[in-house]
Amino acid sequence: MMNNLYFQLDGDKSAFVRLVSKISRIMKLTLFLVCLSISMSFAMTTNAQNASLSLKMLDQSIKEVLEEIESRTDLHFFYNGKLVDVNQLISVDVKEKDVFTTLDHIFKNSNIKYKVVGKDIILSVKGTGQESGQDKKTIIGTVVDEKGLPIIGANVVEKGTTNGTITDIDGKFSISLGENAVLVVSFIGFNAQDVLVGDELNQTITLKEDTQALEEIVVVGYGVSKKSHLTGSVGSIKMDEDVVGRPSVEVGQSLYGKIAGVQVIGGSGQPGSSSSIQIRGINSISASSSPLVVIDGVAVPDYDMNLINNADIESIEILKDASSSAIYGSRGANGVVLITTKSGKTEKPKVNINYLFGVQKLMKKIDVMNSAEYAQAYMDAAQNGWVDKGGDPNAPNTIEARKEYKYTWPEAFEHPETLYDTDWQDVVFDAAPMHKLDANISGKSEKSDYLISAGYVNQAGIMLDSDYRKYSLSLKLNTHINKYLDVGGSMSLNYGDEKEVYWRTAEWAVQYPSIFPVYTKDGFLGCNSYLPGFENYNTILFRPNMGHPLYMQNNDANRYTLNTIGSAYVSLNILPGLKFKSSFNYYLKRIDYSNYEAKDHDLGEAYYTPGQMTVDQSRKWNYTFQNLMTYDKSWKDHELSFLLGFEYNKNDYYQTSQARRDYDNDLLHALSAGKTILSSSDVITKNTLISYFARINYNYKGRYMLSVAFRRDGSSRFAPNNKWGNFPSVSLGWLVSEEDFMKKVDWINMLKLRTSYGLTGNDNFDDYVWIAKLKQAKIAFGNNLTTSYYPSNITNPDLKWERTQQFNVGLDWGILKSRIQLGLDYYYSTSDGLLLDVPVPAVTGFSSIFTNIGKLENKGVEFNISTYNVDNKNFSWNTNFNISKNKNKILELGPDNAPMVFTPDSYGGMQKINMVGHSVFNFYGYKYDGVYMNQKEIDNDPAHYETAKPGDGRYMDVNKDGILNADDRTLIGDPNPKFIWGLTNNFKYKNFDLSILLQGAHDFAIYDDNAHRSLMYHEGRNFLEEVTDRWRSEENPGDGYHYRLSVDLGEYEKRPSSLWVDHASYFRLKSITFGYTLPDNIVKKMNMQFVRLYFNGLNLFTVTNTDVWDPESFRGDASDASARGVMGNIYPSSKVFSFGVNVGF
Repeated sequence: MMNNLYFQLDGDKSAFVRLVSKISRIMKLTLFLVCLSISMSFAMTTNAQNASLSLKMLDQSIKEVLEEIESRTDLHFFYNGKLVDVNQLISVDVKEKDVFTTLDHIFKNSNIKYKVVGKDIILSVKGTGQESGQDKKTIIGTVVDEKGLPIIGANVVEKGTTNGTITDIDGKFSISLGENAVLVVSFIGFNAQDVLVGDELNQTITLKEDTQALEEIVVVGYGVSKKSHLTGSVGSIKMDEDVVGRPSVEVGQSLYGKIAGVQVIGGSGQPGSSSSIQIRGINSISASSSPLVVIDGVAVPDYDMNLINNADIESIEILKDASSSAIYGSRGANGVVLITTKSGKTEKPKVNINYLFGVQKLMKKIDVMNSAEYAQAYMDAAQNGWVDKGGDPNAPNTIEARKEYKYTWPEAFEHPETLYDTDWQDVVFDAAPMHKLDANISGKSEKSDYLISAGYVNQAGIMLDSDYRKYSLSLKLNTHINKYLDVGGSMSLNYGDEKEVYWRTAEWAVQYPSIFPVYTKDGFLGCNSYLPGFENYNTILFRPNMGHPLYMQNNDANRYTLNTIGSAYVSLNILPGLKFKSSFNYYLKRIDYSNYEAKDHDLGEAYYTPGQMTVDQSRKWNYTFQNLMTYDKSWKDHELSFLLGFEYNKNDYYQTSQARRDYDNDLLHALSAGKTILSSSDVITKNTLISYFARINYNYKGRYMLSVAFRRDGSSRFAPNNKWGNFPSVSLGWLVSEEDFMKKVDWINMLKLRTSYGLTGNDNFDDYVWIAKLKQAKIAFGNNLTTSYYPSNITNPDLKWERTQQFNVGLDWGILKSRIQLGLDYYYSTSDGLLLDVPVPAVTGFSSIFTNIGKLENKGVEFNISTYNVDNKNFSWNTNFNISKNKNKILELGPDNAPMVFTPDSYGGMQKINMVGHSVFNFYGYKYDGVYMNQKEIDNDPAHYETAKPGDGRYMDVNKDGILNADDRTLIGDPNPKFIWGLTNNFKYKNFDLSILLQGAHDFAIYDDNAHRSLMYHEGRNFLEEVTDRWRSEENPGDGYHYRLSVDLGEYEKRPSSLWVDHASYFRLKSITFGYTLPDNIVKKMNMQFVRLYFNGLNLFTVTNTDVWDPESFRGDASDASARGVMGNIYPSSKVFSFGVNVGF
């Protein structure tokens, strides 16, 4: 076995070499395609102006002649159709003439002049005949947007004349003007600007976006769409200054409170962890409820919002309804998150650097008892236990008198001023720095655009001995070879290095009694064993082993994550409007995890453990061949587009784990140093998904819209009888504001009604669950013991996809020239064929079968409003508010609809239940009803339990049968909030900017493992501060809610009840960003394009009615909806104060 283990370790090394080799080949392939596209691009940039033309066209318009030249060459003509008359008829007859000669011939009898810039020819109008006047002067300038990017094709006209020109590809222009002339500069989507020329002959003119007229382009599945033409429900955010300025390490932080119907939950505050995203409720009981994430067209097989550097992102779209997400078929039931990364936009290379330094602090501490309060609480518990046993209340506090130490207490408790008073949360949590640096260089040529970026994160954890480092590198390039061919590719590489703290450390920081020092004089951890007078209370006043917050500080746990996502494509422009694109997309992720559990815990040899080390490795290789055919055609009042697609997806997963124990010391953290093999295992799975899909969009007169989509998926993961699934959708839109009868309603500039219906699927569960798996077991043949195999579950050849069908109706409304924009959606969805374990008769030899049998619904309303409150030269203010409500209900759970009770991953025995007629994953237990204040109240309660005494907890007789028992357990809390909301205000005054984000969630349940153990005596753990107001006697009854303490737990104290569940709501100042952009005159002297300084505060304050670290945190995987609301040993969230600088060159 030893040799086998060493062989596996060697195999790991060779596997790593193979992995690096595979990554290297992928990177080489991508870089090859990128370099090929660059070389082809430069090869095609030979001076087209020297090409010879032979052209004969009689009585044709100038426009038709120019189009013919464009079709024969790589030249492109730019002009303003309102100024340049290209409709006049001419005749051209040239043979083997160069471009200049041909153009001179074309324009010789017109007032058109031209300027050649590379392969772009810009047409403008000749002067009015006054150019030769001595009062004329030539003005040169540049037209840019608010970010300093050049605007190509902007109109520059002398006011009151036809004298004008347009800007070239650098945004530059030149024009001759008279004295005191005024230039009118305009471009579609920007506010026109009048510029008094004066004496300045070289001007830079900045145009501001027209927020009322700009036609927004939104990314949708496998394409883009004008926002006005959308018929589905799609939320969109841009990575603006507010988002960029946040100290966010993962993408989910960008979505907080931004989009109606989208709930973002932090889950864990551990550095490197991923947030959880929920779109329109929970659609499954057994499968994941996380959305599909698509990055630049690459569908990611794992939900992880930490896969990409958020500084590389340009926009994020959320496909919420079925008509939007059905194009992704079996993976779209939980919605889709489309991430689009940045690309080059300016001809001149542009460098952007953003550096951020932040300080993280614990958001809040849990209020627990100090030493004096704890001493009194324990003495009460010991005395109550002694008296309940029948002991003499006046018996001396000695072991001789009381026989058991748990009924006594250290003498120091009677003198609390002599006790240590350690705040263990101050010991474990501390302010922690973080650094984030992002840099990119981008640009474009006549044929190509490119972006290269790199990122670095160094984030210390607020909990001792935890930190995270992340390194990112990405490359993106697109090249237009010629009018028929485009090629390109992208690659993103991320490497994470995470040092993990033991997962129960935060829990112990709350529960370890404050009466102990951090260390003794001998250097041991403070505990009963080394505190005089406490030696006999080791298991009574909490134990140090698996209890002291620093007990596991000598452990060494590290997680290394490498992932790369990329694609390469070739696109053919076959005919005008008809395009074929073929892509190869890949995703590779490897995780190496090692955890050495120390032998020495700084408690002395009496507390030594054997020492143990676990080494895990997993890798996933996923690739997709994708072919898309698109066609776009417009004629008269009609617009038509269609998409045809095919995908072949292959997924290959391997995971291995080894563990050894019995180490001589803690010096060598190596698997081979362990003397005993504890375990060794591996997992290999492969699956294939084949898909065909199509979509047709039709628009009539810009006001009547239809979209129809269909996808057919075939998966090797499903049973033979149901490998294929069909997922259709249809949506309609009516732009009412374009109707003639709305023209007189000038205060409404946009009104659109839309409705949709579609089917999506969910395949987010384990591979091949339909087939019986063989397990190994020992059996006896006579006197011989041998190994055999047996099926562990029942084969189900009819297992099929979970299916969600959703109906959506929506309204989009813009008033006062879109200064106010409103959106309202109502949706209703049902998910059927839910995969559940259903009990079967014991005679089968099995306990259950996994089958499609459940059904649930989600229905809700979403509302959002955006207002442009003020928008003038020096000051602007806009507001965005969204709110959404979702109601979830189980409709079916099999033939008899029997409730499903299960215990989530927590301590204390708290259970959850799925029951028909109620929402999923409700907490399940007894209903707590306060304290029996005296014997009379006990006697008057026919359902009181037999051992009840004054001061004990009261529980409700739910079924009113006069008996308190297990039948009285009921639903005691729903972890799903009734509604969520977000409010963002953005202000700009001159060069200052301010953004404030508030968000909240309301009416949901939280179960906290800390609370359930600290509301009663539990192995001597510290108590919550609120327990100081407990029942102590009929004369001192406390608050009537917290029962008396006893070292002997009562019959119902340790049973899960609503006492352990908080019904919570919160609102939070999620983010505030204040920035200042240096004036242009200063920046130019620094040879920079812009410099912005900013401050950000994240999670600055939270108003809530529950005493937990963070009401939205939960213990469990980000994709596991069943874990929502379960708290305890989590890594707490932090508030962050950060300062940053963003510069551009």
